[in-house]
Amino acid sequence: MDVVSTRRDELLHVITVRGEIDLATAGDLLLRLMLLAGSATGAIVLDLSRVTFIDCTGLRTLLAVNRHACTSGGSVQVAAASPAVARLFELVGLHAESADVFALPDLVAALDGGVGVWPMAAV
Repeated sequence: MDVVSTRRDELLHVITVRGEIDLATAGDLLLRLMLLAGSATGAIVLDLSRVTFIDCTGLRTLLAVNRHACTSGGSVQVAAASPAVARLFELVGLHAESADVFALPDLVAALDGGVGVWPMAAV
């Protein structure tokens, strides 16, 4: 698993995750995402287009990052979901919605054309 962070400005932080998100990698991913997210007050956009596998442990990790961001006034959105991620989201009832994330500066250029954007519901 690989994590790459790109801070566009104070309002946009794009984090790209590559590889598998499962029981073996979720702890490391959670730590890395929490460190990268810090006390974000703007949008954290997760590019999951290069995630090859994700299980319920990975989903739980994403939800934990979302809770962390929400406590500091930030938000987490998932853009450019891979087929594996999109399938898991579909199975748990998260459906692609239109969102303002595509209107943020340079996001479309930064991502390789996403399947959709999923605002993460606070849990």
